Amino acid sequence: MLDGIELHGYTNIVALGITTEGEKPALGLWDGSTENATVAAALLADLVDRGLDVEQGLLFVIDGSKALRKAIRQVFGNDVLVQRCVEHKERNVLDHLPERDREPVNVRLRRAWKETDHGIALEQLYTLALELDHAHPGAAASLREGMEETLTVTRLGITGKLKLTLQSTNPCESMISTVR
Repeated sequence: MLDGIELHGYTNIVALGITTEGEKPALGLWDGSTENATVAAALLADLVDRGLDVEQGLLFVIDGSKALRKAIRQVFGNDVLVQRCVEHKERNVLDHLPERDREPVNVRLRRAWKETDHGIALEQLYTLALELDHAHPGAAASLREGMEETLTVTRLGITGKLKLTLQSTNPCESMISTVR
């Protein structure tokens, strides 16, 4: 999991690992002037230099930051698995809606992200985006941007508590709160 935080006027990129045993070790923290791809790529390259095992495969969980996505691509290529945080996506989509329309859209977003069948979940999100196009094009565009990456763990067949954990950057944000 990667996320950017601000500490004492500096932006830091933090990396949290989740092991197959469920442990959540802090892997690294790099500071920079902003949450940018250069700093994030340096952190990721350092993790590899320090022995991050990339042979077993990796799944990155990010908040949707374009800089973090770019850094992952730079260090690990285009084929690496990325899960976008559904809570960040939810907030981004709902921010484009008037208050009266937020709850029904939110119910549909959460229903799709709870779905265990990837095809059904993707169809639900595409349908919602189509319906939002006319009255709320900003919300529709926000939903479409990175939509498929909000379903990566669903596509992988991950269910239950592990799916809930990996759909969100909450574990990373919890670690950040502890550091603060």
